[in-house]
Amino acid sequence: MLMFQQILEHGEITKEQRDNVSFSNHYDAVILGGGTAGSIAAICLAKKGRHILIVEKQNFLGGVHSGAMFHYYQGSPGGIYEEYDAQIEQQKKQYRLPEVFGSHPLMRMYVYEQELEDTNCQISFDSALTGIYTDGRTIAGIQYLTPFGLKEASGDYFIDASAEAVLCRMAGSAKKSGREFDGLSQPFSNVRQFFEKDTCRVTFDNIDAGYVRQELPEEYAGHIIASLNNPVYSKWQKDQITMGMSPLLGVREGFTIDGIRQLCMDQVIQDKELTEPLFFSSANIDNHVKDMAFESQTLCDWVVGLSMWSTLVSVPIDKEVMIPKELDNVIAAGRILSLDHDMASHTRMMRDCQKSGEAAATVVEEALCLGLPLQDVPYQALKEKLTQTGCLSLENHYVLKDNPPPGRERISHFDLTTEQIRKGMLSDSPGFAMLAAWKMRITEALKSWLTEDNINLQVNSALVLALYEDDSGFSILNDTAQRRDCYLPQTSKSYNSLRGISAVYALGRLHNAKASEPLLRMLQQNETFINDRVHFDKFIGHMQDYRFQYVSHLVRALLTIADYHPDLRRSIYQGIDEIVMAPEFTVSSTLKSNPDCLHDMTGSLRSYIQWRKNKGERKL
Repeated sequence: MLMFQQILEHGEITKEQRDNVSFSNHYDAVILGGGTAGSIAAICLAKKGRHILIVEKQNFLGGVHSGAMFHYYQGSPGGIYEEYDAQIEQQKKQYRLPEVFGSHPLMRMYVYEQELEDTNCQISFDSALTGIYTDGRTIAGIQYLTPFGLKEASGDYFIDASAEAVLCRMAGSAKKSGREFDGLSQPFSNVRQFFEKDTCRVTFDNIDAGYVRQELPEEYAGHIIASLNNPVYSKWQKDQITMGMSPLLGVREGFTIDGIRQLCMDQVIQDKELTEPLFFSSANIDNHVKDMAFESQTLCDWVVGLSMWSTLVSVPIDKEVMIPKELDNVIAAGRILSLDHDMASHTRMMRDCQKSGEAAATVVEEALCLGLPLQDVPYQALKEKLTQTGCLSLENHYVLKDNPPPGRERISHFDLTTEQIRKGMLSDSPGFAMLAAWKMRITEALKSWLTEDNINLQVNSALVLALYEDDSGFSILNDTAQRRDCYLPQTSKSYNSLRGISAVYALGRLHNAKASEPLLRMLQQNETFINDRVHFDKFIGHMQDYRFQYVSHLVRALLTIADYHPDLRRSIYQGIDEIVMAPEFTVSSTLKSNPDCLHDMTGSLRSYIQWRKNKGERKL
């Protein structure tokens, strides 16, 4: 007797018992999704002679890498994907195809199918998973819809590379990613492909186009239409010929598996040791949001407190992050690994998704050889195989790497002595020194630097102290906030936080009651913010962006103070409501790479206020 499970329209899982189930085809491994991760996993297993089924919703292999973003952004080198990248370049020259920004998408589709042509691999294109058969802690088989009708197949092992954890969701071992406040993931992009006349090459642009809950079909379809009509795309570019839009939305985050272990950003910042990595992912914490005040404290510490947005971080990925804790014969690949919302911004780059596909296939291959549940596969054999292909390389574990603005020399190493930290905090690129001071908790040195005659050293010391809730630098932070200090540090290549905004955030971290009145006065003055002289960048590309940053962080800081001071709660709530809930109040922001298109953030800000109030009241 097997349990049949499927997801209904509103995300509910329906279950029913079925007897005497027989499957027409059995496979060593079934791979859900032939995209960036799944295609590599399939090639790895097929080359070992395994009988494989790929169920792919598109009519090509490679996913986003073939159909949307054909240029790498970050990710770590090494692994079998590099062999296929080289083949793609060679084939492109052979067929005299036009130059592209990145690797040629049509050649990627062709090379992947060519690699699987003479193997024991079956590909079912234009197909969707409609149900699964479970037997205790294992998945016995799947039901899937093809252009030729419903089909069923069984497998020894399953790789969920579906980008939305569809297989694991049906098994009840996945959850929606997204921030705590409203469950929203990062903004999506709709990718336009065009021919660039001056370079004679095919390229693309990928402006952020809004938020989407891709599990809701009508909302997903609506966002496709709305983003196609974005004013950025409607502008005539005389040096460009639009070729079309990607068949896939550039969705950065969705569902993640409920893994044996969840990878969380605070663990990564503390560089906690991991003894059995399968590969190392590499990127900055590439969260695309501009409503950063609605994100977690950990992310705000990193981006707003330290201005470390573009800093590259290497993260070890082990089996426990890839295996659902309730299933013995399923492993995940791609961006659906067991990650918290903050780390979902990082561990999703195409190089690393390809490496996750290779790692998943290697675990499955060993399990097939040994007849073991996936979590019981011994590490040493995996380590040897993945090291041999270059997928696993200790050289990729650099921990932190500078990613500076144009024109600034790269910081090659990060010193840890007190005097070296002081020197870094005096500079215009203080982030790494501030991080070291925060980790080492050099409290007395920081307090002594508050009195030195250098504003960089004073404010940076006060910010670090605030991150571990020491209010010795309160007056400095308050002064910095009140004058709306527009100094912009140069730690990151972009998304640096203006010093005044960092000070407002830090005052909230301190939750000192003395800050409530001056912060409320600033909020009352919010209409005057658009008169400030401010440097624009990718983060603040419009005066309304600047105003929104201040308003949202002022609200966050005040609500945090209210959480810690019940005696002030009523007056703080009333003060915020009189401003933000007033009928005439509005606030707007743009999205990344789309500075000319304002989005009304009034409703989101008001919802955030109510959510924080409810959360604060529950603490009483």
